[in-house]
Amino acid sequence: MAQTWPNVIMSERKKRICLCMTLGTLITVLLTNVEGVGVQQLTRTRHLHKTRSLKRTILDGDIEPYFDSGTSTNVTTTPGKTAYLPCRVRHLGDRTVSWIRRKDLHVLTVGRFIYSSSDKFQVIHRDDRDDWMLQVKYPQRDDAGQYECQVSTVPKKSLFITLNVIVSKAEILGGPTIYINTDSAINLTCIIQESPVPPDYVFWYHNNQVINYEAHKGVEVKTQMNPTATSTLWIEKAQSSNSGNYSCFPSNADPAEIAVHVLNGENPAAMQHGKHTSYAKGLLPTKSLLIGILTALLLTQQR
Repeated sequence: MAQTWPNVIMSERKKRICLCMTLGTLITVLLTNVEGVGVQQLTRTRHLHKTRSLKRTILDGDIEPYFDSGTSTNVTTTPGKTAYLPCRVRHLGDRTVSWIRRKDLHVLTVGRFIYSSSDKFQVIHRDDRDDWMLQVKYPQRDDAGQYECQVSTVPKKSLFITLNVIVSKAEILGGPTIYINTDSAINLTCIIQESPVPPDYVFWYHNNQVINYEAHKGVEVKTQMNPTATSTLWIEKAQSSNSGNYSCFPSNADPAEIAVHVLNGENPAAMQHGKHTSYAKGLLPTKSLLIGILTALLLTQQR
């Protein structure tokens, strides 16, 4: 059956509408894809600019330097024992690290350069490390105190390190004076007290001369470092030549002294078979007697 003219026109219109809708959908999809590509490209461009900017910032040293939070701010040593004061600076860039002694505000170092007449100060630094360590050689009591690690930012940044120089003390048991019978053994024990680190060595002196126990038979020195540093001088058979002053001289402590008297039968009651006896107690009666005699003589002369 043949279609009428109006029906043909309506059919053509429907085809055109469908075609327009299809074209509109395709255009929308294409625009969406183009927009997505543009957003991705824009994101990549921004990220690239940000990365380049960060690289330029690092190269230009614009990141603020800061001190490592794990750095210890207290260092303890003993006289003569080299100390190392730590200072670790992150992102230093083109800034400079200086060390300053706080008690007199004396600039010790700037970068690698030393600004001190003393040769005890030195900076330890490697190009591939962030550490700027201050070495203090042979520290003494006067070197104790606060030191400043300073970075040349604006304003300046500082880290304060405290150096403690502890003076240990030595003590010889049984002092200050002991009596020993001839042919008895001399056994002197020296204890190093309040020492944060063991001594490197302990020397014994007899009348200000170092005892070479390796060259003398019957003389022995034993030193133990843990837990408390002790050193023992042992002489097998005491003779009159062994009388005198003995000193215990640790490398990191004040020395201690003791007087040893080797007697040959004198005052046997005070000797107690070679055991230690106080020198002061042995002298008290004689000293009192002398004072009494002198007083009597003075009274006689006045009359």
